Amino acid sequence: MALLKSMNSGVSGLNAFQKKMDVIGNNIANVETIGFKSSRVTFSQLMSKNEARSGAGSAAPQLTDQIGLGVRVGSVDRDFSQGALQSTGMNTDLAIEGDGFFVVNNNGQNFYSRAGNFAFNKDGFLVSGDGNMIQGFMADANGNVNTGTLEDLRVDFEGTVPPKRTEVVTVGGNLNSSTSTYRVLQSQSSLKVSGSSAQASSLLNDLDQTSAPFANGDALTLDIILPDGTAPVNPITFTYGVDGTTVEDMVNVYNAQLSPLDVSMSIVDGVISVRSTVMGETDLEVRGLDIVGAGSLNFPVFNTISEGSTGSHTISTTVFDTLGNQHSLIVRIIQEAEDSWTYEASFLDGETITSGKTGNIDFLNGDVVQSNFELTYESTNGTSNTITIALGDPQEGISFNQYGGTTTLKALSQDGYGQGKLIDVGISGDGMLEGVYDNGNTVPIAFLALADVQNVSGLEQVTGGLFKASSAAGEIITGFAGEMGSSVAAGFLESSNVDLAREFTEMITSQRAYQSNARVITTSDEMLVEAVNLKR
Repeated sequence: MALLKSMNSGVSGLNAFQKKMDVIGNNIANVETIGFKSSRVTFSQLMSKNEARSGAGSAAPQLTDQIGLGVRVGSVDRDFSQGALQSTGMNTDLAIEGDGFFVVNNNGQNFYSRAGNFAFNKDGFLVSGDGNMIQGFMADANGNVNTGTLEDLRVDFEGTVPPKRTEVVTVGGNLNSSTSTYRVLQSQSSLKVSGSSAQASSLLNDLDQTSAPFANGDALTLDIILPDGTAPVNPITFTYGVDGTTVEDMVNVYNAQLSPLDVSMSIVDGVISVRSTVMGETDLEVRGLDIVGAGSLNFPVFNTISEGSTGSHTISTTVFDTLGNQHSLIVRIIQEAEDSWTYEASFLDGETITSGKTGNIDFLNGDVVQSNFELTYESTNGTSNTITIALGDPQEGISFNQYGGTTTLKALSQDGYGQGKLIDVGISGDGMLEGVYDNGNTVPIAFLALADVQNVSGLEQVTGGLFKASSAAGEIITGFAGEMGSSVAAGFLESSNVDLAREFTEMITSQRAYQSNARVITTSDEMLVEAVNLKR
């Protein structure tokens, strides 16, 4: 009877929406499950029944009347979109940003998971919350990683690294080309006009220090001792009216006469500065001002604010010999000329430097000419050790320059270390497990493996949020996070990607659809009852 078909359609609807509710319930139940991927249900129509149509034949709009026979679940699809990352502060909690799966092993079989709640067990193996072994690529004693075979990741927390002698010390920064190498004198008080600092354009006769005005022809001779300790052969004289009448005129005239004698003069905000223009210690001294004429000026006393000295800078670092013993290396760099410096190397504890103790460092247009120098020393155990002092490292963006400005020169790194004991393990964005040792050194221990699945929808889900390979998944490639375009975030976990608002909406529509299909069944039943009653 035809009414039975409508009842069957209603029953198929009940079955289909019951299965959809099963999926919705599973999604909601796993809203807090780490790495969980939600699912959705799609429906497809069951085969229709064709009813013959009489009449117009091929001229009719359709040859048959088609009546559907209900619905069935077409597919249950998994949503592999990225879940939000939540911070945990535990460095063994890991989350994948991007595509890929962690590889875990259970009794010799590999599974795949997005849940990264890992920890080290008592034997040093990195395991999942269910105790499955996390897979990766182990490194050898020198930090070289074997990418050939997946292994259980293990850290030897009692392990040590052997010492390594220092081979290269990298030095970088700037040597101040004008580092305190000149003697500078400065007036103890400033020239003033009406109590305010005099400017370059201020008239000499307007100065507060001028007690009697100058007249044209008055001679103001500077009493000065030159850097070499002698007095000028020709007096350093400014003639008022002839050479000018302002403070700037006086300074400019003095400068013109002093420049050939390795001395310069300047004035800023009424303060006069006189400096030697040759490096090293000098006898430069300003004793006063001798005036011949009508005028009178209370010329200020000059103090030494910077003693002339040859520029020198000292850098120090700790280096290691073949047995891991520490030695304090000191390198003193001394300026000999504008673009020429020398270095002197020594050790704080007196180790003997057999070669390379001294040498030259030259600059051209501010850039160092030499790339490095070498020194060889004998350690206390009698072994000979050679160290290369690298003056900058262009490949690493480290420069070694001589420009005007602050001296920033320092030893930036050295590649040696003593024996170290493991104190911590860090995990980088590319999945590398690095051992952190108490000697300050970090050594690669292993790389976490990630799996790239050709068709993630083809993976078969098993208990514990794990997936296993199937023929539908296609090719599965394992490698590092970085080479797969993904990254690993340590101290984070990937949350479930279940959208509760969407699930509740789907629940409401499923409930109404289920009720409607149930109403189809009851209505069809009532119609059958009416048909039966026709016989009465």
